[in-house]
Amino acid sequence: MNIVLEFLTDFVIMFILVFLVYKLVYRKKTDFSKLGPRDTLRDFVLKYDLDVRKLNFKKLLNTVILMNSFIIAFAGAIITRIENFMWSIIVCLAVVMILMYALFNIAGKYFQKEQSNYKEKTVDDSIKEVVKESKKKTTKKATKRKRVNKDVWF
Repeated sequence: MNIVLEFLTDFVIMFILVFLVYKLVYRKKTDFSKLGPRDTLRDFVLKYDLDVRKLNFKKLLNTVILMNSFIIAFAGAIITRIENFMWSIIVCLAVVMILMYALFNIAGKYFQKEQSNYKEKTVDDSIKEVVKESKKKTTKKATKRKRVNKDVWF
């Protein structure tokens, strides 16, 4: 039980540190065009043929950051537990490959599904939304009663 708690504390500490580093690196990346040519997010989008205009970029970015942080922290926690250097490298390489394939595949399928559910707004839809909002505002104004101070004589 003690070994499991040590593993979990190492994992949590590494996860938080790696996550914070990733957040600092990607804090100014607010658009897909600002990513570098060999960036993990760019590779992810190209591999799963995602249209970034149809997806929430922040959600996509945070998902990739969380997956990378989890993979690195899990591999780091495993390396610290295995004493033999060669075995730690072999096990870590296998774990990283399995986690990368599984997590990125699951996230890719999720974002492909989310992209297919995206409904493009047309000009007519935008006009209808503006008309609905203006009707709501006018009904709110009409229902409000003006307070009249009856004690004041003009």
